[in-house]
Amino acid sequence: MFRTWLLLCLPAFLSLACAAPRTVETGEDGTVPWVGQTLEALTLEQKVAQLFAVPAYGYFRSTDDPAYAELVELVEQVGVGGVIFFQGEPLAQAMLANDLQSRARLPLLVSQDMEWGPGMRLEHTTTLPRTMALGATRDPALAYTAGYMTAREARALGVHQIFAPVADVNNNPNNPIINVRSFGEDPALVAEMVAAFVRGAQDGGVIATAKHFPGHGDTATDSHADLPVILHDRDRLDHVELIPFRAAVQAGIGSIMTAHIAFPRLETDPRVPGTLSPAITTGLLREALGFDGLVVTDAMNMAGVTKHFEPGEAAVRAIAAGADMVLMSEDVYAARAAVLRAVTEGRLSEARIDRSVYRILRAKARLGLHLNRTVDLEAVRHHVATRPHRVLSETIARASLTLLRNEHDLLPLLPPPGRLFILTLSDDDDPDTGAAFARTIRELARGAVVTHRLVDRRTSDAERERFLREAAGYDAVLVPAFVRVRSWSGRINLPDDQRAFLDRLLALDPPVVLLSFGNPYIVMGLARQPEVYLAAYGGAEASQKAAAQALFGMSPVGGRLPVTIPGHYAYGEGLSLEQVALRPGFPEEAGMDGDALDRVDSLLHAAIETRAFPGAAVAIGRDGVLVKSEGYGYHTYAAGQRVTPQSRFDLASLTKVVATTTAAMLLYEDGRLDLDAPVATYLPEFGQNGKGHVTIRQLLTHTSGLIPFRPFHRMGFTTREQVLKAILADSLVYPPGTETRYSDFNMIVLALVIEQITGQDFATFTREAIFEPLGMHNTGFIAAGHGPDTTAVPTEYDRDFRKRLVQGEVHDETAYLLDGVAGHAGLFSTVEDLATFAYMLLHEGRIHGRAFLQPETIRLFTTRADATGESTRALGWDTKSPEGYSSAGQYFGPRSFGHTGFTGTSLWIDPDQQLFVILLSNRVYPTRENQRHRTVRAALADLAAQAIRETPPRPLLPTPPGTYATE
Repeated sequence: MFRTWLLLCLPAFLSLACAAPRTVETGEDGTVPWVGQTLEALTLEQKVAQLFAVPAYGYFRSTDDPAYAELVELVEQVGVGGVIFFQGEPLAQAMLANDLQSRARLPLLVSQDMEWGPGMRLEHTTTLPRTMALGATRDPALAYTAGYMTAREARALGVHQIFAPVADVNNNPNNPIINVRSFGEDPALVAEMVAAFVRGAQDGGVIATAKHFPGHGDTATDSHADLPVILHDRDRLDHVELIPFRAAVQAGIGSIMTAHIAFPRLETDPRVPGTLSPAITTGLLREALGFDGLVVTDAMNMAGVTKHFEPGEAAVRAIAAGADMVLMSEDVYAARAAVLRAVTEGRLSEARIDRSVYRILRAKARLGLHLNRTVDLEAVRHHVATRPHRVLSETIARASLTLLRNEHDLLPLLPPPGRLFILTLSDDDDPDTGAAFARTIRELARGAVVTHRLVDRRTSDAERERFLREAAGYDAVLVPAFVRVRSWSGRINLPDDQRAFLDRLLALDPPVVLLSFGNPYIVMGLARQPEVYLAAYGGAEASQKAAAQALFGMSPVGGRLPVTIPGHYAYGEGLSLEQVALRPGFPEEAGMDGDALDRVDSLLHAAIETRAFPGAAVAIGRDGVLVKSEGYGYHTYAAGQRVTPQSRFDLASLTKVVATTTAAMLLYEDGRLDLDAPVATYLPEFGQNGKGHVTIRQLLTHTSGLIPFRPFHRMGFTTREQVLKAILADSLVYPPGTETRYSDFNMIVLALVIEQITGQDFATFTREAIFEPLGMHNTGFIAAGHGPDTTAVPTEYDRDFRKRLVQGEVHDETAYLLDGVAGHAGLFSTVEDLATFAYMLLHEGRIHGRAFLQPETIRLFTTRADATGESTRALGWDTKSPEGYSSAGQYFGPRSFGHTGFTGTSLWIDPDQQLFVILLSNRVYPTRENQRHRTVRAALADLAAQAIRETPPRPLLPTPPGTYATE
């Protein structure tokens, strides 16, 4: 459900992330009058200068920096038509773009490579998973939204033209430069994804650029380093390489980039790449495909051009071939002079120059640059790397994961192995490679021993030997491999020494999980295959996080391989895994409004300020996503130890449902507990004094006739035996089944029944049967004799009974007399553990890939027992009050169930909205007289329910305002 909502809503959210470019008014012929007027007023020198785009870096530079001065001269004196930004920082780039725009006679067309989002070039911006990851999703809606997001962020940064998408069909496993930059090897898939991305990007207000025409996918040579040669004829191109470019043209793409590749079956001169070939640029692209947008060259400083041509000759040939913009000439001054000379000598006509300048000006006008060429610097921080953008990145990353091998069903790793060894393989020397993956593994595999080692170009032979010895002693070895596409490198495979190292690792006993965060072909040539092979296609942080979560079953895996891995895996292969554990994520992933949910922070801070409690922890989840897990305040009102999601709280009466009722559910399913049997059947001594006909069901519904409470700690009782003897001997205070009176005694007695049935003490049975199987490692009783746990959140300063601050021992006096272990109180836990418990109940009792409880049992125990509606009680659980105050607030549904605890705790679950809300607090500190927490419980539930957005906040328009207009 949330995936559909996300795809509908994200474009609407993204459109709010950047002010839309101004809509362009056009004349009767579909053009802007400014275009013709401006072209007519330009000199030949000025027109020729418009054909060049020069590189720039978006970092801060002082006004006397030589690089800045050179850039200013090219803009002010030469009058170049465009600037191509490379690496930089968002605000510095936007400032520089504005500066250059203010100096230019005509608006500059600002371009940037953004194949996987702005993060391809800019720090602190959104980095999307690689293009091949999108291909693995098979989802054009995600490609559209990726294009849209990229465009909105680009416009905020002052960028008008993005060099994306890559339309190459990667059908050569040895391609050293395209690889994961392509959507895949199937022309139809690539075409569909290219067209979707183009529409999204241009709906978002930029010019999209398909590259590298007529196709760079079937080459084993990097055109940065040499001139590749492709021997395909026109028929082959028509049936493979050109299919995505045709789709891009049909989608209305604004620009296409030509490739520095020789096609001797199309161009007779073997030295001439497609960029300089009239047969390819004009004959094939302009005439055969009917493209009338901007044709831009690939960078003219690449060896595919410079190997045979000087800058001036290369520029003249590119323009003669049909290019409109010459990118990154090695010498702009020499290239401009050569073009001017070519016009004088008749090699180029001025009319030919005019056609290109007209297209350039038309593109600038369609972007609205003749009306406003600068961006709002104050708005950059509000529009770049926003939460909706991060949601999109993680959504694509999860959907792309492709599981190609899973021997012995090793995945998911549940329960997590006690000892995990992470060996990151990297083909560079960045010490942070794989850090995000290792960090996420440590966060998710709490309690496990996790060791991380990095093997890169700096690693010595001795270190490799030591790592192999270490790995042999672990339960499982995770090998994230970062083999990246790099210009000029000429290779894409694992270095030989790393391949040999991996082969030796695979020969060891521990199972190996190989994860490809880059080239998916790396398994080719290995002596043996790993037990698990998972392809993520790139090293974006979102991909590392998604892969780590998938290993522990926190997200589904369903990507399909978009290429063939010869000898190993066929195109379209991919195993599926379902989500079997709660995943931390963004509210938008679960169909919730993150901005609305942020109001929870204000509520909790205000509650602490008004002394409702000194500290609290909150967990909210929906649709398998933990959308909020936060700690607020401190253990006491004196600032000291902070409350976190890992802080252990005294649950008080939440013990009744988390421990006692759940234990009863398990025994009921096993046929060992009959709900309608008399309690005395299991506990004969309970039958005295008229209680022989009280049933288990009546204990659970609080209709047993037992008195709600007795203050044993004030009655001289000092031992567990005394208290239990008194409860078992007590008389009824009303006829069983005639009314509902909430009683601690009901659950104390039920815990005794459970001990009698299982032959185990209650703490041991609940730990072994409930908490350990669910992975609730921080949940349990603190029995007397173990000493107080001073790391737990304190409750009350007990001035009457214990004469001390109660911390790490049960607050409830009766439970304390029962040695800290009782059916009504005594359990300690965290919101993280309780979120896991709630996830299990919402997912029909399934968790970690197995059934913990049957869905019928959950429905039985959580459905209101009194059909007349006079009582809200279910079996153990409470349900929402139909009217008046409820700690579940106003908006939880009628089938909601939950419970509260005296210390300031509550847990509410709405199965219809797949929503849970958990609040743990120590409202009894320093005294139980405080009641301010009551309004907080209801308000918290209301904020969570109100944050649900089942429909987009506004309709998604096919062509929103600010669209890059095409005729």
